Amino acid sequence: MLNEELSTDMDRITQLQDAILDLLTITSTSIDYITKRTEFEQTSDKIPTTLQTPLAANRQEYKASIETFVNDIVRRSKDIKKLIASLPKKDDSSQRATRLSELQEELSTSNEEYKIVLAQSEELLLELQSALDQALGEDSPNIPIPTKINPSTQADEENTHDQRRTAGKGELEASDTIIDA
Repeated sequence: MLNEELSTDMDRITQLQDAILDLLTITSTSIDYITKRTEFEQTSDKIPTTLQTPLAANRQEYKASIETFVNDIVRRSKDIKKLIASLPKKDDSSQRATRLSELQEELSTSNEEYKIVLAQSEELLLELQSALDQALGEDSPNIPIPTKINPSTQADEENTHDQRRTAGKGELEASDTIIDA
């Protein structure tokens, strides 16, 4: 069972937590089985057996179950011991700090390379667009796209709208056009 867990992406602490939980479950189940499935035997002629268990297991089944529980507890305990041994040691922190520094430097280098490649790709895009415009015989217009509405422009538009409303019905302003269909 431990080998299956080690092959997953779980971290060691989670594996240890699961192993301890399994050990507690096995122990609890074992105790429950032992207390509810036991067949009381009279060990002394002076002390009579007064308690009968309706769900008692026969002696062979009972002993086999106890052996299974013992084996499960021992196996899980060994798994826990292996997991504890595989946890990072306190002295490993300097090695981890060194490795993290190396990774940080690699990340910085990669980021700089990314910025250079991004700038090159933007240049290539502009060259490609220029080549396409020349090939198609089009001039690339530099039309600015407004991102904010100018307050004076907005006021002019409102005044024009108000003037159109005050003009009489059926009258056309000079800016309106009629298209015959």
